[in-house]
Amino acid sequence: MGKIIKYGLIGLAAVLIMLFLILTFTIDSIIKSNIEEIGSELTGTAVTVDRVSISPFSGKGSIHGFRVANPDGYAQDYAFEVDDLHVELDVWSLFSDEVVIHELSVESPFIYVEQKLPDNNIQQILNHIGSKESFETSDSEMIIEHFLLKNGRVDLYTEVGGERSAEVEIAEIELNDLGRGGGRQAVEDIVRDIAEEVGERALRAAIESGGEQLRDAIRDLFN
Repeated sequence: MGKIIKYGLIGLAAVLIMLFLILTFTIDSIIKSNIEEIGSELTGTAVTVDRVSISPFSGKGSIHGFRVANPDGYAQDYAFEVDDLHVELDVWSLFSDEVVIHELSVESPFIYVEQKLPDNNIQQILNHIGSKESFETSDSEMIIEHFLLKNGRVDLYTEVGGERSAEVEIAEIELNDLGRGGGRQAVEDIVRDIAEEVGERALRAAIESGGEQLRDAIRDLFN
Protein backbone atom coordinates (compact mmCIF):
# COMPACT_ATOMS: atom_id res chain seq x y z
CA MET A 1 0.00 0.00 0.00
CA GLY A 2 2.88 2.32 0.89
CA LYS A 3 4.51 1.79 -2.48
CA ILE A 4 1.22 2.40 -4.27
CA ILE A 5 0.79 5.72 -2.45
CA LYS A 6 4.41 6.64 -3.14
CA TYR A 7 4.17 5.90 -6.86
CA GLY A 8 0.79 7.63 -7.00
CA LEU A 9 2.26 10.81 -5.51
CA ILE A 10 5.19 10.66 -7.93
CA GLY A 11 2.78 10.25 -10.83
CA LEU A 12 0.63 13.14 -9.61
CA ALA A 13 3.70 15.36 -9.26
CA ALA A 14 4.81 14.46 -12.78
CA VAL A 15 1.37 15.33 -14.17
CA LEU A 16 1.31 18.67 -12.33
CA ILE A 17 4.78 19.54 -13.61
CA MET A 18 3.71 18.66 -17.13
CA LEU A 19 0.57 20.79 -16.84
CA PHE A 20 2.64 23.67 -15.47
CA LEU A 21 5.08 23.50 -18.39
CA ILE A 22 2.25 23.30 -20.93
CA LEU A 23 0.42 26.26 -19.36
CA THR A 24 3.61 28.34 -19.18
CA PHE A 25 4.51 27.63 -22.80
CA THR A 26 0.94 28.34 -23.93
CA ILE A 27 0.72 31.71 -22.16
CA ASP A 28 4.13 32.85 -23.41
CA SER A 29 3.34 31.70 -26.94
CA ILE A 30 -0.08 33.43 -26.98
CA ILE A 31 1.37 36.75 -25.82
CA LYS A 32 4.33 36.65 -28.22
CA SER A 33 2.25 35.77 -31.28
CA ASN A 34 -0.43 38.38 -30.48
CA ILE A 35 2.14 41.15 -30.02
CA GLU A 36 3.87 40.34 -33.29
CA GLU A 37 0.71 39.81 -35.32
CA ILE A 38 -1.31 42.81 -34.10
CA GLY A 39 1.75 45.09 -33.86
CA SER A 40 2.92 44.34 -37.39
CA GLU A 41 -0.58 44.83 -38.78
CA LEU A 42 -1.00 48.19 -37.05
CA THR A 43 2.43 49.70 -37.76
CA GLY A 44 2.86 48.38 -41.30
CA THR A 45 6.36 47.21 -40.33
CA ALA A 46 7.72 44.10 -38.64
CA VAL A 47 7.13 43.99 -34.88
CA THR A 48 9.19 41.26 -33.22
CA VAL A 49 9.73 39.86 -29.74
CA ASP A 50 12.69 37.70 -28.76
CA ARG A 51 10.84 35.86 -26.00
CA VAL A 52 8.12 36.19 -23.38
CA SER A 53 8.37 34.97 -19.80
CA ILE A 54 5.16 35.24 -17.74
CA SER A 55 4.32 33.31 -14.57
CA PRO A 56 1.06 31.37 -15.02
CA PHE A 57 0.33 31.89 -11.31
CA SER A 58 1.09 35.55 -10.58
CA GLY A 59 0.75 36.90 -14.12
CA LYS A 60 4.01 38.82 -13.62
CA GLY A 61 6.89 38.66 -16.04
CA SER A 62 8.76 40.26 -18.90
CA ILE A 63 8.64 40.68 -22.65
CA HIS A 64 12.23 40.54 -23.90
CA GLY A 65 13.66 42.13 -27.02
CA PHE A 66 10.68 44.14 -28.27
CA ARG A 67 11.40 45.89 -31.58
CA VAL A 68 9.47 47.88 -34.18
CA ALA A 69 11.20 47.89 -37.57
CA ASN A 70 11.58 51.03 -39.63
CA PRO A 71 9.57 51.46 -42.82
CA ASP A 72 11.45 50.87 -46.07
CA GLY A 73 13.89 53.55 -47.15
CA TYR A 74 15.36 54.45 -43.75
CA ALA A 75 18.94 53.85 -42.63
CA GLN A 76 18.34 52.24 -39.24
CA ASP A 77 16.81 48.80 -38.81
CA TYR A 78 14.47 49.84 -36.01
CA ALA A 79 12.34 52.81 -35.04
CA PHE A 80 11.76 51.56 -31.47
CA GLU A 81 13.50 48.95 -29.37
CA VAL A 82 13.65 48.02 -25.71
CA ASP A 83 15.32 45.12 -23.95
CA ASP A 84 12.57 44.43 -21.43
CA LEU A 85 8.94 45.35 -20.86
CA HIS A 86 7.65 44.38 -17.45
CA VAL A 87 4.06 43.24 -17.27
CA GLU A 88 1.52 42.12 -14.69
CA LEU A 89 -1.72 40.73 -16.05
CA ASP A 90 -4.75 38.62 -15.25
CA VAL A 91 -3.62 35.29 -16.69
CA TRP A 92 -7.08 33.82 -17.16
CA SER A 93 -8.21 36.90 -19.07
CA LEU A 94 -5.94 35.73 -21.92
CA PHE A 95 -8.48 33.01 -22.61
CA SER A 96 -11.43 35.42 -22.66
CA ASP A 97 -12.59 38.26 -24.92
CA GLU A 98 -11.20 40.91 -22.56
CA VAL A 99 -7.51 40.93 -21.67
CA VAL A 100 -6.78 42.74 -18.38
CA ILE A 101 -3.26 44.13 -17.87
CA HIS A 102 -2.71 45.58 -14.42
CA GLU A 103 0.71 47.06 -15.15
CA LEU A 104 2.85 47.60 -18.26
CA SER A 105 6.22 49.22 -17.58
CA VAL A 106 8.73 50.17 -20.28
CA GLU A 107 12.23 50.89 -18.96
CA SER A 108 14.95 52.64 -21.01
CA PRO A 109 13.50 52.34 -24.52
CA PHE A 110 15.45 53.62 -27.51
CA ILE A 111 13.60 55.58 -30.22
CA TYR A 112 15.29 56.45 -33.49
CA VAL A 113 13.89 59.43 -35.39
CA GLU A 114 15.15 59.80 -38.96
CA GLN A 115 13.96 62.97 -40.66
CA LYS A 116 13.46 63.19 -44.39
CA LEU A 117 11.53 65.93 -46.10
CA PRO A 118 8.61 66.05 -45.93
CA ASP A 119 8.25 63.08 -43.54
CA ASN A 120 10.08 60.95 -40.99
CA ASN A 121 9.98 57.33 -39.90
CA ILE A 122 7.99 57.85 -36.69
CA GLN A 123 5.31 59.96 -38.35
CA GLN A 124 5.04 57.42 -41.16
CA ILE A 125 4.37 54.65 -38.63
CA LEU A 126 1.87 56.82 -36.75
CA ASN A 127 0.07 57.63 -39.99
CA HIS A 128 -0.30 53.92 -40.70
CA ILE A 129 -1.57 53.23 -37.17
CA GLY A 130 -4.09 56.05 -37.53
CA SER A 131 -5.45 54.88 -40.87
CA LYS A 132 -8.72 52.95 -40.76
CA GLU A 133 -7.41 50.60 -43.42
CA SER A 134 -4.38 49.52 -41.38
CA PHE A 135 -6.15 46.78 -39.42
CA GLU A 136 -9.05 44.40 -39.48
CA THR A 137 -11.81 44.67 -36.90
CA SER A 138 -11.11 42.57 -33.80
CA ASP A 139 -13.58 41.21 -31.26
CA SER A 140 -10.86 41.15 -28.58
CA GLU A 141 -10.87 43.87 -25.94
CA MET A 142 -8.21 45.08 -23.54
CA ILE A 143 -7.85 47.08 -20.36
CA ILE A 144 -4.49 48.49 -19.26
CA GLU A 145 -4.84 49.85 -15.76
CA HIS A 146 -1.41 51.50 -15.61
CA PHE A 147 1.18 52.21 -18.34
CA LEU A 148 4.59 53.72 -17.55
CA LEU A 149 7.50 54.61 -19.82
CA LYS A 150 10.63 56.08 -18.26
CA ASN A 151 14.29 56.78 -19.02
CA GLY A 152 13.62 56.84 -22.74
CA ARG A 153 16.19 58.06 -25.24
CA VAL A 154 15.58 59.59 -28.66
CA ASP A 155 18.32 59.48 -31.29
CA LEU A 156 17.69 62.00 -34.06
CA TYR A 157 19.30 61.84 -37.48
CA THR A 158 18.62 64.36 -40.22
CA GLU A 159 20.12 65.67 -43.43
CA VAL A 160 17.97 68.82 -43.26
CA GLY A 161 20.40 71.74 -43.30
CA GLY A 162 23.34 69.34 -43.44
CA GLU A 163 23.90 65.88 -41.98
CA ARG A 164 23.77 65.77 -38.18
CA SER A 165 22.54 63.76 -35.24
CA ALA A 166 21.56 64.35 -31.62
CA GLU A 167 20.51 62.25 -28.65
CA VAL A 168 17.99 63.53 -26.10
CA GLU A 169 15.89 62.22 -23.25
CA ILE A 170 12.14 61.75 -23.54
CA ALA A 171 9.91 62.83 -20.68
CA GLU A 172 8.30 60.13 -18.56
CA ILE A 173 4.94 58.96 -19.87
CA GLU A 174 2.25 57.66 -17.53
CA LEU A 175 -1.22 56.63 -18.67
CA ASN A 176 -4.03 55.16 -16.57
CA ASP A 177 -7.19 53.17 -17.22
CA LEU A 178 -6.73 52.71 -20.93
CA GLY A 179 -9.85 51.08 -22.28
CA ARG A 180 -12.03 52.37 -19.45
CA GLY A 181 -14.63 55.12 -19.72
CA GLY A 182 -16.90 55.65 -22.66
CA GLY A 183 -17.13 51.93 -23.27
CA ARG A 184 -14.42 49.33 -23.64
CA GLN A 185 -11.99 49.74 -26.52
CA ALA A 186 -10.59 47.20 -28.94
CA VAL A 187 -6.98 46.08 -28.63
CA GLU A 188 -6.02 48.19 -31.65
CA ASP A 189 -7.39 51.36 -30.03
CA ILE A 190 -5.26 50.84 -26.91
CA VAL A 191 -2.13 50.23 -28.96
CA ARG A 192 -2.87 53.32 -31.04
CA ASP A 193 -3.27 55.51 -27.93
CA ILE A 194 0.09 54.40 -26.52
CA ALA A 195 1.92 54.57 -29.86
CA GLU A 196 0.67 58.08 -30.60
CA GLU A 197 1.63 59.36 -27.16
CA VAL A 198 5.12 57.84 -27.30
CA GLY A 199 5.65 58.83 -30.94
CA GLU A 200 4.57 62.44 -30.47
CA ARG A 201 6.71 62.83 -27.33
CA ALA A 202 9.70 61.47 -29.28
CA LEU A 203 9.09 63.87 -32.17
CA ARG A 204 8.73 66.82 -29.83
CA ALA A 205 12.03 65.93 -28.16
CA ALA A 206 13.64 65.62 -31.59
CA ILE A 207 12.29 69.01 -32.68
CA GLU A 208 13.60 70.70 -29.54
CA SER A 209 17.07 69.28 -30.13
CA GLY A 210 17.22 69.66 -33.90
CA GLY A 211 17.81 73.36 -34.33
CA GLU A 212 15.86 76.02 -36.19
CA GLN A 213 16.05 74.44 -39.65
CA LEU A 214 14.66 71.10 -38.44
CA ARG A 215 11.92 72.78 -36.44
CA ASP A 216 10.86 74.71 -39.53
CA ALA A 217 10.90 71.54 -41.61
CA ILE A 218 8.48 69.58 -39.40
CA ARG A 219 6.64 72.24 -37.43
CA ASP A 220 3.39 71.49 -39.25
CA LEU A 221 3.21 68.07 -37.56
CA PHE A 222 1.84 69.70 -34.41
CA ASN A 223 -0.23 72.56 -35.76
